[in-house]
This record gives sequence, structure tokens and C-alpha cells, in this order.
Amino acid sequence: MPERQERRPSGILLGESPAIYRVREQLEKAALTEVPVLITGESGTGKELASRHLHELSNRGDHGFFKVNCAAIPEQLFESELFGYEAGAFTGAKTAKPGKFEQANHGTLLIDEIGELDPGLQAKLLHALQDFRIVRLGGIEEKKVDVRIICATNRDLEVAVSRGEFRGDLFYRINVVRIEMPALRERSSDVPILMNHFVQLYSARFGGRPEPLSISFLRLLESYHWPGNIRELENLAKRYVVLGGEEQIISMLNDSEELRMLAMEPLDLNTPLKVQTKRAIQHLERKIILNTLQAHKWNRRKTARTLNISYRALLYKIKEAGLPSIRNVRPSSDKVPLRDPEQEQV
Repeated sequence: MPERQERRPSGILLGESPAIYRVREQLEKAALTEVPVLITGESGTGKELASRHLHELSNRGDHGFFKVNCAAIPEQLFESELFGYEAGAFTGAKTAKPGKFEQANHGTLLIDEIGELDPGLQAKLLHALQDFRIVRLGGIEEKKVDVRIICATNRDLEVAVSRGEFRGDLFYRINVVRIEMPALRERSSDVPILMNHFVQLYSARFGGRPEPLSISFLRLLESYHWPGNIRELENLAKRYVVLGGEEQIISMLNDSEELRMLAMEPLDLNTPLKVQTKRAIQHLERKIILNTLQAHKWNRRKTARTLNISYRALLYKIKEAGLPSIRNVRPSSDKVPLRDPEQEQV
């Protein structure tokens, strides 16, 4: 058998953080075996791409990689999708069709969102995983298959087992090696690497030529909480390529961040709505101005243009919000001295 070429990490596996280094190491070790692997993590962390990378690293990498999504297929169709069916098995089944198990023979089958699988189908899947023999829907002949199983979920299956929502015997069958995909906020130092990767990727794909990413903009992305994880970052990179600049992206991030922060504010039953609303608006405005100043390296004229307000109005708002008027000054009160506007470098 010819020697396999080394495959480099793709997409979400890029990075230098300890969290993603640990994932790469676990995938490399798991690729040397044939045992089932359970990949867990929040939505958007790249569980499917990690599964594909595991498949490519393994001895099965030259064979097919197939996926079945437990949440996307109706319950009544899932069994035929997984095991296939014979002609006449149900209305409309004019010809026989192999299922994902047969299609993935000698390769890898990803069972995605396995935590959403119906309890009745869990029993049938468990039976197939015990000896890797399947019977097509409407058939009687057992077929032997040789498949590497990878399962993925964003649910806590141990909790689901304790609640009786997921079969314990199936959980122990698929949970031989578990790999937890870190949330992007847990590997924030990788954000600049990933952002540059996606911008280059989609610039080539869309034919765009956006401005180079500034250091201040990348630092702003690092500080963002990324509720949608890698998927959100990738979509933001697409917007950056299409829109061609940082200003619109900064506005999007500020809006998302501030809505999240305001939603977390404790309920105040003693202050009138009008007063609470004014405070919330002031807090929101202060945060937007500060982030935009930082993104523009504290250039106030550029900040004013981005925010579509006059330069004098920006100076007033900086003072009113108690923000520093220059970099490296800690905001403390509204008595921060302002620099001469004429000395501002445009």
C-alpha cells in the first residue's frame, strides 16, 4: 500500500492555542485506531469538519466519508436512510436503494446530532453497531458492513441518559473516545489566524479585494464572545470580503454585544422605565464609541466619520461618557482633558 501523504489541518483546526492543539493531538491518536469516536461541543464549533479530518488521517481516508443528520431527517424516513430499503418496501419504493451504512462500507459514517435520535431508532442503531450487520427495510438478507463510526452532538448525553432520553447502552457503545470541540471564546487567540484564513479563502472565491485587516480590528474580534462560534466568524469574514471594510463589521459586533449585555442586566423594580432606558442608551453609546475609537487607533476624526456624527459632537460625547481622549488613559471621570482638535492626525 503506498505511503499516505501528510494532511494539514483544515479550517477550524487552524490555530496555536492550547485548546485546538489538544484537539489535533486527540484526532491524530484516534485516527490510529478503529474505535468509535464521540465529538461533542457547541453548535458552530466545527464538529463535522473535525470528523472529516479524523477520517482523512485514518487508514480509511482513501474511501468514502458519509453523513446522516438525525435532526434533519423525519423519523419515519430515518431507518430507510440509514439501512436502505428493498423495492416495494413502502409506497413509492420502486427500486432498491442502499442506506448510509452500505454506502460507507470501508469508509467512515458520521452520525450527526445523535442526541436527537428517536428512542425506537436508538435500539436499531445499537443492534447494527454490535456486529455491523444490517437488514434493508423490507428485506430479509443480512449484509455485513465494515464502517468506522463517528458520532457528534451538542447535547450532554450523560444528562440525557440520566433523564431516560438516551439509551445508556448506546451511549457506552459510541463513547469510546470523546473529543470536545472548544468554543471559540475559549481559544480567542486563534481568532486572528482564523479570520485571516477565511478572508483569504473568500476573497479568492468571491473575487474581492478587501482592505488588509488592522491589528486593532483583530483585537476587537478577539474580545468578542462569539455565540455562534466558528460559523459566526466565517460568516463575518464573508461580509468583510463583500463589504470591503471594517466599519460595517464593527457596527454589527457592537450591536450584537450590547444587546447581549443589556439582556443580562438585572431587573430593577424601583427605577422608572424612562430612567432605566436612558441609562441603557448611555451605556450602549459609550461602548460603541469606545470600541470604534479602539478600532481606529484612537483617531477621533475617523471615528466621527464612521459614526456619522460631527467631530465636535464626538468630543462632547467622549467627555460626557468619561472616556479618555487619547490612548492609554484609563477612563475615570468626565474631567479628562481633551487634546487640541487641530493636533489630531487624520
